[in-house]
Amino acid sequence: MSDETVRYLVGESFPRSTCHPNVQTVDQLIAELRAGAPPMLIRPGLGLDVATWEWVKQQAAKKAACGQVVFDGAPAVPVARRTVLKHASDNVVIGNAGTDGDRFRCELVIANDSELMRDHTADQQHVPGMLLIEAAIQAITWAVTELTTPLPGQGDRYAVMHACEFAFHRFVFPLPAVLEGQLEPNGKPEAERIPLKSTVTIWQARRECSTLTVKLNAFDPSHIFAVEHAQARKTLGLI
Repeated sequence: MSDETVRYLVGESFPRSTCHPNVQTVDQLIAELRAGAPPMLIRPGLGLDVATWEWVKQQAAKKAACGQVVFDGAPAVPVARRTVLKHASDNVVIGNAGTDGDRFRCELVIANDSELMRDHTADQQHVPGMLLIEAAIQAITWAVTELTTPLPGQGDRYAVMHACEFAFHRFVFPLPAVLEGQLEPNGKPEAERIPLKSTVTIWQARRECSTLTVKLNAFDPSHIFAVEHAQARKTLGLI
C-alpha cells in the first residue's frame, strides 16, 4: 500500500493530533467506514486499548469489503500499575516492558481517559513533555523491581530519585514510541540501598526525541520508610 493509505488510529483524547496527515480518531474512522472506506492499512497510535482496537476491527469487518481494510499490529499492553507505583491503571504510561541484562525497553502507552492528558492545558497535537518525564520515571521504577535483588523476606526494592536532568530534542506525537534505558552502578552498594544511575531515551520513527538521566537509590522498602519517618519527625520538631 502507498503511504497515503496508511492510517494511524488514536484515542478521542487526541482530537487535535488529527491535523497531522494520516492520523484519525476512532470516531472518525468509524464514520468513514460507514460512508464506504477506501482501501487502507490501519496501525495503532496512542490513546487506544486492546479492547477498543479489537472492536474497531470487528466494525471494519462488518462495514468494509473483505481485505479492503487491513490492521497491522496491536496496542501495547500496560504493565501492572503496582509495578510503577500507581493507584489508577489509567495513569500507567508504559507497556510491553522487558529486560536484557542491565538494559530495559518498553513502549509508550496512554489510556484514552488518562488524567495525565485530561488535566494538561497545552494543545494536544503532541504528547506533553511532563508525560514523557513520567513515562521515563515509570520505566526506571519498573526496571528497579526487575533488575535488583531484594533482601531476604522483603518486598521489591523501592526506587528513590535524588537528581534528574532531561532534554527534549523533538516533539513526540501520539504514535508508537519506544523507551530504552540502562541501570548503571553509581556508588558502593549496601544491603539497604544500591546507588544507581539511569538514562532513558525515547525514540519515535527511529529518531531520538528526548532523554532523561536520573540518579537514584534502590532502597530496601523497610529502610526507606524508616528514613522517611525519621525525617518527618524532625520536620515536625519532634526530634
